[in-house]
Amino acid sequence: MPRADARANRAALLASAAGRFASDGPDVALEKVARDAGVSIATLYRHFPNREALVAATYAREIADLAEVADDSSGSVALARWLLRFVEFARTKRALGDLLHAPGADHPPARTVMLDALDRILVRGRADGSLRDDRDPADVLALLAGLWTLPDDETWPVRADRLAGFVLDGLTTRN
Repeated sequence: MPRADARANRAALLASAAGRFASDGPDVALEKVARDAGVSIATLYRHFPNREALVAATYAREIADLAEVADDSSGSVALARWLLRFVEFARTKRALGDLLHAPGADHPPARTVMLDALDRILVRGRADGSLRDDRDPADVLALLAGLWTLPDDETWPVRADRLAGFVLDGLTTRN
């Protein structure tokens, strides 16, 4: 297991990369990523031998985040939290483009992870009565795919949040 400082450096690099890829695009200078993480470029290359390895690791981390579903809330609250993470994922994925599918990445396919998380949320929501019982995870994901059709301009964040809200409204029960 790597030392605590090495784990912290890797985590900082992944957080910095996710932010920089989202704001500056996949061609951002890796020196900026390292600087934002508070480490040297040599440290970046010790953890990630090339840009593709950094992109793949960043993507894998974001997919892992989408797999997490809090167990301490109702289905509708869990769905709202998950939708916020999904919108952030969509924002980053738009910026990364084709680099997200770098060869050799050892992560589960995004669709599988998202469908599994949505299924767990919908099952919980059905059980606690906070979500409709006639919705399918694949249909929900198909609705969310509309995020990728939005124009890539300054209105994207507001419109993406609004679309996620429409999905949440269509899934929650009216008690």
